[in-house]
Amino acid sequence: MRRLFWALAGLVGGYAVTLVTVFTAGDLLGVSQDEGAFAMGVAFFWAPLGAVACAILAGVWGGGRR
Repeated sequence: MRRLFWALAGLVGGYAVTLVTVFTAGDLLGVSQDEGAFAMGVAFFWAPLGAVACAILAGVWGGGRR
């Protein structure tokens, strides 16, 4: 049960952190935001990818602690 809690926390936290990080990097690097293509790529590819990676890491690290 502890591992599931940490995995869910990693999923939510990872999505939020990835979303903020990629949008900030896009603004700093001057990526074009025409027609929302950049935002769709972030919301539907990069943020879920970061969320799954953080969920796996949090489930492994957080679930193993005692």
